[in-house]
Amino acid sequence: MVLLDILSKRNPAPSLPFQAIHINHGISKNANAWAKFCADECAKRGVPITVEVVNVDRQSGLGLEAAAREARYAALMKSDAEVVLTAQHQTDQAETVLHQMLRGTGLQGLAGMGEARELWLGQMLLRPLLNVSREAIEKYAQENKLQWIEDESNDDTAYTRNFIRHEIVPLIAERFPHYAASLERIARHAHESAELNEALAKIDLKWDGEDAFADELDALPLPRQINALYYWLRWQKVAPPSRDQLEAWASQLFRAPPEGKPHLAGGHDYVIRRRRNVLTCENIADRKADSS
Repeated sequence: MVLLDILSKRNPAPSLPFQAIHINHGISKNANAWAKFCADECAKRGVPITVEVVNVDRQSGLGLEAAAREARYAALMKSDAEVVLTAQHQTDQAETVLHQMLRGTGLQGLAGMGEARELWLGQMLLRPLLNVSREAIEKYAQENKLQWIEDESNDDTAYTRNFIRHEIVPLIAERFPHYAASLERIARHAHESAELNEALAKIDLKWDGEDAFADELDALPLPRQINALYYWLRWQKVAPPSRDQLEAWASQLFRAPPEGKPHLAGGHDYVIRRRRNVLTCENIADRKADSS
């Protein structure tokens, strides 16, 4: 609501039209009432709004939170917007970083949410409030007499993020009042380090945007091999596996092969091949569909 109010009053680019989009996940019994509230608030401000009703796949194995997030971003990517703005803030970032730390994440996870990232080809996601504290946002809302709705599921500590928010964060904040700013700073450092690692992977693989050449990796240390493989999989739009799995695959791919036998690695859904020092990734599911 704060982001909507700011944009409706102080649109930084008046020549560029903007509209709101509300994702109705259909999870809460109040979901339809929330959609109406958003439509009414946009009408007050003369802002067009689109309400997207999504189906959350509860059988996906991702968990309800992750499945809802998948459905939400899929809906956003379907829109014709060139830029999508969302209102995650500094405390959201701190909770994300804490969650990722407890999961034993790498640099990409520790970087939390980026201020900007590409959602789809030609479509950018921006988070303009990511460096703004929750307290500052609440103060703005109160001073401007804004109405908003609290999702009742936010109080359910069965969800990991809520457990972190209600049980862990208050203890940290009592001893470290500026914890959110500190964790947000850690996320920025991790993001910068991840960018350097990606640049190194491009150098090691001689990545030209299409082909990755593996010949120089045979002589490099294992961490460099794993780093190159990790980012190459991301460039292929494939979610990299655990570090242990990447280490196993690197040992299969980056060493002198027997004459005439290509190196192979991969998971259940794809196969990585190295032929004439060029890496390729083949989707097994697509191949099975074509053969049928």
